[in-house]
Amino acid sequence: MGFLAVMVSVAAIGVNRYLVRSHDALIASNLPAIELASRIGSEAELVGALVTGFLQADDAAELGRLAEALTGTVASMEDGLHRLERGRGDTDAPGTPAIAIATDLSQASAAALRLADDIAAEAVALARTGEDLGAVIEAGTDLARLRVTAGIAGLYSDRPADPRPALDALADRHFFAFERLTELTRMVDAIRLQLQQIPGITRAEPLEALRRDLADQLSVVDRRLVFLPSDAGRREADAQLSRLSEALAPGGIFSLARERIALRGRIASGALRLQDLVSGLSARARTAQRETQDASLARIASAERRATLTSAGLLATVLVALGIGAVLWLYARRQLVARLGTISRRIVAVAGGDHGDPMPISGHDEIGRMEKALNILRRRARYAARLRESLEEAVIARTGDVVAEMRSSDAARAQAEAANRSKTEFLARMSHEIRTPLNGIIGMLGLLASEETDAARKQRAEVAHRSARELLAITNDVLTYASSEDQANRGNPVHFRLRELVGQMGQQLRSLAAEKGLTAVVDLVEPAPPVLFGDVVKIRQVVGNLVSNAVKYTRRGTVALTVDHALSEATGQPVVSFTVADTGVGMTREAVAHAFDVYTRTDAARRAGIEGVGLGLAISRKLTEALGGALTVESEPGVGSRFTLTVPLLPGDAARIAEDEAPPSQAELGRDVLVIEDHAVNRMVARGYLERLGCHVEDAETGAAGIAAAAARRFDLVLVDLDLPDMHGEEVAARIGAAPDAPRLVALTAHLIEDSAQNRARLGVERILTKPISPRALAEVLSAAAPAEAQSDAAPVLASLQGDISDLGAATTGQIVQAFLQDLPGALETIRTAPPERQRKAAHRLKGAASNFRLDDLCALLARIETAEGGADDRLLAQALAAAERAGATLERAAAQAGLQTAAGSTK
Repeated sequence: MGFLAVMVSVAAIGVNRYLVRSHDALIASNLPAIELASRIGSEAELVGALVTGFLQADDAAELGRLAEALTGTVASMEDGLHRLERGRGDTDAPGTPAIAIATDLSQASAAALRLADDIAAEAVALARTGEDLGAVIEAGTDLARLRVTAGIAGLYSDRPADPRPALDALADRHFFAFERLTELTRMVDAIRLQLQQIPGITRAEPLEALRRDLADQLSVVDRRLVFLPSDAGRREADAQLSRLSEALAPGGIFSLARERIALRGRIASGALRLQDLVSGLSARARTAQRETQDASLARIASAERRATLTSAGLLATVLVALGIGAVLWLYARRQLVARLGTISRRIVAVAGGDHGDPMPISGHDEIGRMEKALNILRRRARYAARLRESLEEAVIARTGDVVAEMRSSDAARAQAEAANRSKTEFLARMSHEIRTPLNGIIGMLGLLASEETDAARKQRAEVAHRSARELLAITNDVLTYASSEDQANRGNPVHFRLRELVGQMGQQLRSLAAEKGLTAVVDLVEPAPPVLFGDVVKIRQVVGNLVSNAVKYTRRGTVALTVDHALSEATGQPVVSFTVADTGVGMTREAVAHAFDVYTRTDAARRAGIEGVGLGLAISRKLTEALGGALTVESEPGVGSRFTLTVPLLPGDAARIAEDEAPPSQAELGRDVLVIEDHAVNRMVARGYLERLGCHVEDAETGAAGIAAAAARRFDLVLVDLDLPDMHGEEVAARIGAAPDAPRLVALTAHLIEDSAQNRARLGVERILTKPISPRALAEVLSAAAPAEAQSDAAPVLASLQGDISDLGAATTGQIVQAFLQDLPGALETIRTAPPERQRKAAHRLKGAASNFRLDDLCALLARIETAEGGADDRLLAQALAAAERAGATLERAAAQAGLQTAAGSTK
């Protein structure tokens, strides 16, 4: 069967290859002839268009291109025709003089074009000569008119007795000459016009008539030149007339015109001959194409006859193969298929578990070997069945053991989950229960210290207040570390001013160092990037922890905070390092290796009685990892320690900084505030802070009482504790916020809840304040709640300076203001006169400096200059200079209001 299939396939392939080769041969012989004939027809049409272009060409370059195209097209036609005729066996096809005619046509057209240029140039020269002759005759006419006028004037002056002889002489001589000269002027004008007609004449008869007329007129002009009254005029007129007479001589303009007319006739006859020849070539090409197509059709008919015979032979081969295949199929059906059916049925029985007796062997061929293999399979299947029964018994026994182990694991997991929930609940309760009394202690001690006038009692209150805050810091460390696995990974990058951050850290360092009599040093390496983008909260927390530890472990000497910066080689972005160095107890190598472990403290610290539980550095390490930075330590016992925080940051935008403009602790805001708090001490603390800020305060102990109070009257702000005895603070905020004229809502909590947009949206409040309440945070919230009032332009600048004074001190702030005011004129001059690139850089630097003082209008104009393509225009520069002048005056006024003097060395 396989041989039959191969034989039929080979025969079919052979027939198909023969038919394909036959069709390929027909296509190869017929398509080129058709393409050549079509190309010759297209080229014949192109020749007609080119010949028309020859007759209309008026430019030498265009004529050259037409000549090249015409010669190439005619040559291509002749070559194609020869190939077409050779392809059909005609080797004696006559040639044509088409190329020679095309070449002669090109040469004649070029010569005619040159003659046209010469004729035009000669016509211009003759016209100029005619104009010169007309000018000479016109001058003679004017002289003759003058003589007539003089004669008439003489008659009037002499007054002879008989004037007729004098009049006759005047008429015969001067009037006659004047009339002849007037006619001569008209004749010269006519000659000039006739000469201008020569370039446009294209036939010989009009040209010859014009030449005869011009010759007659020149003869008349020659005879009448004697009437010119001046000898010099006659000589000049004779010279101009001779130049005009050259037009009639051989080689003159008429000879050139006759030659051009002859060339145009030659071109026209050549064009007709060429078109006739091209038509003949096209006809010969069509004849050759028809003959080729007839021959191809004959070959196609012959190929179809051979294909019919071949197909008939292939059909006979297939029929023979089918007959042989039927015989073989009957044999296989009787001798093979029946035995295979018996084997398949026995295989199905074995698969169903019916092993039975061995199968008899029906032959010694392949089917017989299959029967032997099936008997072997039957024995092994029976053995496998016995093994499966034993395995099922073992699996049942093992399954019982596994189920018991799974139940035990489920119980252990449930116990672990319950322990984890208990831990979470314990941390939440610890956070609330510890922070709530601490809030009351810290708040009441703060109010007591601020209101106490007796120095000794005030100092004791301040010591108690500071101790309570240290206790809160330790508590925060414990709770923060316990819940820092998730919190450390949540980033909140913002735009911030590096100088403000360093100032805040420096203020913290100075205040802590002053309590222990230590020397505090703060160094910000210049020029530092003014504005950066990163998680400033985590940075402040880590640096604050390092500063607090440095002061805590140092009894005498110095604690220094150094801030440096560089650009990353990999990213090109700024990298800032915060180094805190102290002269404290130091650490051994073993202590340095475990410095960041939990609840680890040095022996020297324990012996010295230094407070702390050893969580600060562990928390700092987690926060540093979340920042993507590095925290390193260098230390030596008895010498001191150096901790370095290195953080990669991004350039920031001063316009997007969230400014902290909290008012001072004493203010008159006049806001109506409702405090919903269940703890009496916390209510007293909140009331004390709010009343010092000039607010009218009402309080409620439960959520229901707070809702009733908010419904009874209108409040500007409502502070809601989240842990109330009767309902959750979230529900209280939702019910108060559903009112038509709802007040602003702020949540109070002793839990570690981040003041994020997600948490605010979940609780339905605008801010989340963590206990103990910060007076500065309250002032910030109340300032945002205060109604918009007209403020002077110096208000934001003054607020910025007051913040700098609080962070950096009055002396440093005054020096910074003085340096800015001194540099401002030079920077403006650079922006006004420098090239665009330096102008943009100067604007960028000045914008960064001005943003530190909240000079927003100037910053906006400098940002436009910084982004201006090709430099700022005069209008923008004028606006920036005017804004800079106003900004300088505003800064000086705000500095004066803040108690600063901008004169050199006079800050206070």
